[in-house]
Amino acid sequence: MEKEVISSRQFTIITSLLSIGTAILIIPSTIASSSKQDAWIAASIGVVLSLLVVKLFLTLGNQTPTLNFIEANEKIFGRFFGKITVIGFLSLTLFSGGELLYFIGIFMKTEVMPETPTLAFALLFSIIIMYAAYLGLETFARSAEILFPMFILIFIFFIICITPQIKFENIQPIMEVSKTSMFYSIIRFMSVFSFSLVMLLMIYPASVNVQQSSKKGFYIGTILGGFVLVTLITLCILVLGAANTASRTFPSYALAQRISIGNFLQRIEIIMAFMWITSIFIRTFMYFYTTVVGIAQIMKLKDHRPLILPMGIIMMGLSQIIHPDIVHSDNYNNEIWPIYSFIFTILLPILLLIVAVIRNRKSQGNAAANANQGQVTDVGGITDVNQGNQPNPANTDSQQDNQMKPNNMAANQNNPTNNGTTDSNQDNHTKPDKMDANQDNQTHHATTDSNQDNHSKPDKMDANQDNPTNDAATDSNQNDQAKPDITVSDKKNLE
Repeated sequence: MEKEVISSRQFTIITSLLSIGTAILIIPSTIASSSKQDAWIAASIGVVLSLLVVKLFLTLGNQTPTLNFIEANEKIFGRFFGKITVIGFLSLTLFSGGELLYFIGIFMKTEVMPETPTLAFALLFSIIIMYAAYLGLETFARSAEILFPMFILIFIFFIICITPQIKFENIQPIMEVSKTSMFYSIIRFMSVFSFSLVMLLMIYPASVNVQQSSKKGFYIGTILGGFVLVTLITLCILVLGAANTASRTFPSYALAQRISIGNFLQRIEIIMAFMWITSIFIRTFMYFYTTVVGIAQIMKLKDHRPLILPMGIIMMGLSQIIHPDIVHSDNYNNEIWPIYSFIFTILLPILLLIVAVIRNRKSQGNAAANANQGQVTDVGGITDVNQGNQPNPANTDSQQDNQMKPNNMAANQNNPTNNGTTDSNQDNHTKPDKMDANQDNQTHHATTDSNQDNHSKPDKMDANQDNPTNDAATDSNQNDQAKPDITVSDKKNLE
């Protein structure tokens, strides 16, 4: 299957809507039950801390820029441990996708169509999710790009319409709750808001065309989604009050029911539900897409599309049994979900990052060690060659003996037949007697030319020193030592 790529702008939109998700309906009551009127403070702190979570995901994604989160697990942890962690992670995505379908069914049955069973809503929504997964990531990103402007317009309209009913006394007194309650509220907010952003590692950075812009988009989308949630939580506290917000199952929907402009513009809360349906569609798709692609990669399938229908049916069945009632759902989201999601969305990425950094440092250390060993080997080879080029001690002694015998040198130079002797004496060019003898001997031009060449070619001199002295030259030198008068006779011949 060909690799799908989305733009950094589309990635920013997906990040924003994914962070909102189901939090737009359930998070106000969740944190208002513990933080009361200070719920907006807990949400604001949670958004700031969520930027650290985004930094963690970005750092992990940069360690394996060409792999998604599932492939990175197997590469960093190995096949065996990687598949174990992937299976645990996919269990989270599968159960969470089924839970989101449950929320869709229970919301529509409770607030909109009480006579319709939840299975009908889950079935219809599952068909949309499966069809989006079949069309692929690029088509999904384009649909998010179309839905986002409508989401923003409805949200702005919602704020403008509800502003006249704000009562600032509902938010007082400020900072009254204990630190423990504030801490639990922050954790619960982050578990719903930012922990699910780990799903974006399935498309970042491998499926984003411009990675540098997508980094900024990750932060911008998180901040934008956090602003929407903080604003919504603050409005719920200001309009409904802390106690009424905590007692409602879907306080934001109840907030939209309060909109009444001139007794004419009323009962427009179903339009507000469009925001929630849009955001939950994005989050449900990401959970389902991660599950299907992850299972396909574990099973070594080239295409994940054959798994869409069976996994869609399984997820729809889970939506009917995952929560027997709304009380069980509230307990799960407040007590179990923060711990369950923390293990696979925060702790697992931290472990992956630590192991990846350690392995990268080891690989760099091994590469540096291999490079150093290669340099040492080269230096050793040069040393051996240099040692091989050192002059032979026996040859050195022979040369020293020849330096002590100037008469012999002159005799050898006058003898044109002793080529070996001439070569041996050429090495001793530093003796003036040799030069005088060569200048007096006008008949031996070859010997004189050879000596002059050797004066201008020190490299040949060094090469001659490296070569052992010829045995024939040594014998000739010994024979010529017994003829000291040969130079005098040659001078008489010249006269």
